[in-house]
Amino acid sequence: MDDGIIKEYYLIIKNKISQADFISALRSVDKLLYNFPSDSCGYYYKGVCHFAQEKYEESIEDYKMSLKLDSNFAKAYFNLGVSFYILNQYDSALINIARALVIFVSQKDLAAKRRCIDALKLINVEQKG
Repeated sequence: MDDGIIKEYYLIIKNKISQADFISALRSVDKLLYNFPSDSCGYYYKGVCHFAQEKYEESIEDYKMSLKLDSNFAKAYFNLGVSFYILNQYDSALINIARALVIFVSQKDLAAKRRCIDALKLINVEQKG
């Protein structure tokens, strides 16, 4: 029963995010997390919304919480790395995107693997200045 409710929340949240209605999406995420405080995807979506609003420090905290609840959440590692990158924290960006890469490789997600490799190359170029 809970899985069905959680999936409904995800659909609502994803729809609001796709419409760039991040304030409404955050309200839905907050309702989800109120009812299911251990839901790692809820924190992930919260991070997505905060990132879109250019609240990068908040997105970092959200992705970290998501990963605390699910240490194999590759998308959360990737987005955490991107958030660090935006804040010019290249070492943290590299570490987290590399973690995402390892998980995506184990999942045989070739498109995500390619995104990670491209991001790592970009960060290395930026870091060398």
